[in-house]
Amino acid sequence: MKFTKILIAGLLSVTFANANDTLSNSMTIMQKGIEQVQFGFINNNEQMVREGLKAIKKGNAMFSDSAVIKKALPSNKKHMVNVAENASKRIAADATIIELNLDDKAYTKAAEGYSDMLNACSRCHSIVRSW
Repeated sequence: MKFTKILIAGLLSVTFANANDTLSNSMTIMQKGIEQVQFGFINNNEQMVREGLKAIKKGNAMFSDSAVIKKALPSNKKHMVNVAENASKRIAADATIIELNLDDKAYTKAAEGYSDMLNACSRCHSIVRSW
């Protein structure tokens, strides 16, 4: 019985650690992508914007599943899964909007998509992290 409890506690610890690693990795990848997109816009470098978008999509995909989000959130924030999930969907949509506008050489509209993406990130962080 004691062994079973230790085993269950160990499995829960590993699951929690993996969820936190996913959250940390996802946010780090997205942060680097966001910085790269911003640098690309500042320097009129479309290729850099596109590379940054690839990173954002990769990081966002890691953290877009509600089950993963729920595991990663602290116990007092688990009810906010929908906020994080909606932000993830908005980020994915904005990445597509940016790419389509880059294809059309509509750089101002692409930049507006980037601005909306940042708003989605900031909104999630302010609500879920109480920042």
